[in-house]
Amino acid sequence: MSRPEFQAPSFAACYRHPDRFTGIRCQRCGKPICGECMTPASVGFQCPGCARSGRATVRTPRTVFGGNLSTRGGLVTKVLIGIVIGLYVLDLIGQGFISQVFAMSGPAVLDGQVWRLVTYGLLSGGLINTLFIALILWSVGRPLEEQFGTARYLMLYGAGSVGGATAVFLGFPDYAIGGGAYSAVVGLIAVHTVIKIRRHEDIRPDLGLFAILILLNLVLGGLGGPSWVSLVGGIIVGGLAAAALIFPGRQRRAQLQVLGLLGVVVLCIAAIVVRVAIGFA
Repeated sequence: MSRPEFQAPSFAACYRHPDRFTGIRCQRCGKPICGECMTPASVGFQCPGCARSGRATVRTPRTVFGGNLSTRGGLVTKVLIGIVIGLYVLDLIGQGFISQVFAMSGPAVLDGQVWRLVTYGLLSGGLINTLFIALILWSVGRPLEEQFGTARYLMLYGAGSVGGATAVFLGFPDYAIGGGAYSAVVGLIAVHTVIKIRRHEDIRPDLGLFAILILLNLVLGGLGGPSWVSLVGGIIVGGLAAAALIFPGRQRRAQLQVLGLLGVVVLCIAAIVVRVAIGFA
């Protein structure tokens, strides 16, 4: 009776540690690897180099709008809520100092304080607004963060803020106004509306909500006040930014999204430049 042939493993020096001999080889490149260099794979082991190259070729799963899938439970939204509430409390403690530095002010922007176009979107402008902003971020912002990913979600929030600041500058260049987070979150509602348009869903409830919000601002702030103009700017620019991210197909999606967002930014800058040329000549 013949015995089955047995072939002893050939031992060789590890390619990274020549003083260690091993009978294990990388399943991809065949290099000898010691216990320290072995990375478990679906079959056998791989060397560190092949393991790194394999991870580099794995495509990151993305949402339908191109954002990275996240399981962090709306972390960015929670941070935004914390910042808005924190700045409101600090503003109360500092007797309006935060608003003086961060609020939208046409004259200050003309003097070079352009950061106000962005920081304006972190101010709530009062207790009721703070609670309203936190509620919208929690109910609307978290789902949007999951759909768009961190970077795109922050861009959409910023678009509503910059849109409100731009509208205030165009309509009331001599005013200073806080509460930009209000226009930012209403811009997020506009994003939700654009998603409905993309999916051919009924947007009449959203339009009714916008009408109610604008009417409330007209009643509370008056026709001659800038608050309702800020709201309209957040809706328009937030919606345009959403369209830039939502409508491009899979082909060259990232490039088209970047170009679309740049177009929205250029539009806001051009509007400010024209307003300066007309109103401050």
